[in-house]
This record gives sequence, C-alpha cells and structure tokens, in this order.
Amino acid sequence: MKKENKILVKLKDVFLMNEVIEKVYTKACEKVSNTNIKAFLKEKSLERYSFGKMLQNEIEEFDTDVEDPIMSKRRYHLYMRDFNNLLKLENTGDLLNSIYRIELLCIEKYNELLREINLSLSLCRLLVKQQDKIQYGLRLIKKEMIDIY
Repeated sequence: MKKENKILVKLKDVFLMNEVIEKVYTKACEKVSNTNIKAFLKEKSLERYSFGKMLQNEIEEFDTDVEDPIMSKRRYHLYMRDFNNLLKLENTGDLLNSIYRIELLCIEKYNELLREINLSLSLCRLLVKQQDKIQYGLRLIKKEMIDIY
C-alpha cells in the first residue's frame, strides 16, 4: 500500500506539471510571431492536453486520495511560477531554449516514475510513448534553434 501511495504522489506530480506546461505553451503560442514555432507550440499544447486526460484516467484507477488538495495546489503554483518566467523572454531563441529545458525536466520526471516498481503496464506505455513524443519535439527545437542562429 505504501508503494502504491508513493507512485500516486509521483503520478499526480507529473499530472500537475503537464497541466501547467500545457497552459504555458498556449500562452507562449500567442506571444511568438514565427509561424513554425507557433504551430509547434500549439501542437505541443494539444499533445499535453490529451496526455493529461490519459494521466487522469491512470490516477482514477487508484482508490485512495493520498495527497492533500492544498499540497497539490502549492505544487501547481510552484510549477506555474517557474514555467511562467519563460513567457517573459523576448528573444525567440531564449524561449526555445527554455522550452527545451522544460522538456528535459519532463523526461527526468517520467524516468523517476518509471523507476518505481509495480507500475501498471498501461502507465508504463503511456509514459514511454510521451517520452518519445518529447524526444521528437526536442529534435525539432534543436533544428529550429539552428535555423534561428
């Protein structure tokens, strides 16, 4: 039971982080003028939205409510504060660089969750599939950054 609670806390953390990133990408999309980057951010935002729905389904499979809603709100606001800072960047290259770092953080969080024992097969598949999408996005960001500079 204790192991299950640890997994659920990490899963909720990944869910909250994903939700914030989705909102940040939507806001960043409105800010950039480059059509390629705008399309990329919009696609990433939609991808995060659908991933969030799937994560929500995985969370609902757990019976218990481990984490206090106040703690979840605090974690959500911490992510929001950290990731909203990238919206203040004026330079497109800096914005892409920040997005690149956020995506690396996501991969790190997914790996942390994947290292847990007794994860459901569906959750493992979901996380690995999302990691693949992020890796592809990272390659696109690198290509776009090369084109900018």
